[in-house]
Amino acid sequence: MGRICMIAFAHYPRDGRVRREAEALVDRGDEVDVICIREAGEERNRLLNGVRLIQLRKLYYRGPNAVVYLAKYLLFCFAAFFWVTYLHLKNRYQIIQVHTMPDFLVFVAIIPKLLGAKVLLDVHDLMPELYQSKFGLPETRWLIRFITWVERQSIGFADRAIAVHKLHLDTLVKHGNPPKKFTILLNVPDPKIFSVKNEVSSRDDYGFRLLYHGTVTRRYGLSVALYAVSLLRKEISGLEFQIVGNGEDRSRLIDLVKQLDLTDCVSFSRSFVPVEQLSSIILNADVGVVPILYDDFTKLQLPVKLLEYVGLGLPVICSRTETIEAYFDDTMVQYVEAGNVDDLAQRILELYRAPHKRKRLATNAARFNHDYNWKQQKQEYYNLIDKLAGNGHVSSKAWGRVENQRIPVVLPEKIANEQDERAG
Repeated sequence: MGRICMIAFAHYPRDGRVRREAEALVDRGDEVDVICIREAGEERNRLLNGVRLIQLRKLYYRGPNAVVYLAKYLLFCFAAFFWVTYLHLKNRYQIIQVHTMPDFLVFVAIIPKLLGAKVLLDVHDLMPELYQSKFGLPETRWLIRFITWVERQSIGFADRAIAVHKLHLDTLVKHGNPPKKFTILLNVPDPKIFSVKNEVSSRDDYGFRLLYHGTVTRRYGLSVALYAVSLLRKEISGLEFQIVGNGEDRSRLIDLVKQLDLTDCVSFSRSFVPVEQLSSIILNADVGVVPILYDDFTKLQLPVKLLEYVGLGLPVICSRTETIEAYFDDTMVQYVEAGNVDDLAQRILELYRAPHKRKRLATNAARFNHDYNWKQQKQEYYNLIDKLAGNGHVSSKAWGRVENQRIPVVLPEKIANEQDERAG
């Protein structure tokens, strides 16, 4: 058995990529701890599907202040450094896998690295491009140059790194990172949850339902979709638009729904929903909508929601970007011009009137599932982990893993409370 510790500034139950990799390792007999964020009411230490979670106090920030954004990252890094150092001295991990963002989170593994553990950096997103998009900063701004430098140092510190697709890797190389250090692992859905459905129906029982799920933020173009829905209300009987997720733009979008008088056909979930519940929601939709706006960050995204819709055989309307086009041609998804309300409305109406085209798109998109699937990607991941770990697997005592079992706090209560105060 191998022994791995993952660190992620994320809520583990909702992060499909972290969960998929951690549970894949547990499935083959490895022992996995994950240092992550906890939500209100959750235990600090618990087990989920065989993965041991060490959950730190919630430190999310979705506001417009870049300095506060970085400060929250630093607070989590301080707490994660304390925990991974303590746990490594106790457990002697072979591999510390750090999931970005932020990139500099990788440095919390410095003590385990000095003591012989290998460090793997899983680069989920590009921080320089995200800050350009989120805060309107030009590429030449000192902060962007500094973030790019930090990215290079972070990847240089790691023994190996993971990129999420080819154009993502190309951009990392453009930033000055060595290509030989990377393995590409696409963020494909887990077939245990997202498996292909047999057919796409017109759903005449309730009308015509559009679906978006995931983070609710301006750059993902949901206001464009709402304006398109307002244009189509009289054209499509029983039109519905379901938004499942949460984020900084939720309140503004709810106000926009009221302004456009769409409260009877647009619905919002209260928050994110567990990954296990997404498949039933997707299967009750007619078309998935991915209306992302085009900028330096979004043009390099291969949206997970798109891959999950395709995994379940749901036809998709999405904005045209070079990254998405690298994996999906015009016969596989219905492309629209990013930010164009009229174009989106026209394509929604076209698919509503042509159930056969929806079915054809879903059938053609299934080629992606054949070429890029979790079975293949998982084996690549196993190969990477085994190469890093080498042949000398460290033996350890079993943790008695039972799903959702409460685990005693591993530090004395006084020290744990002090750590909470520092992290919070």
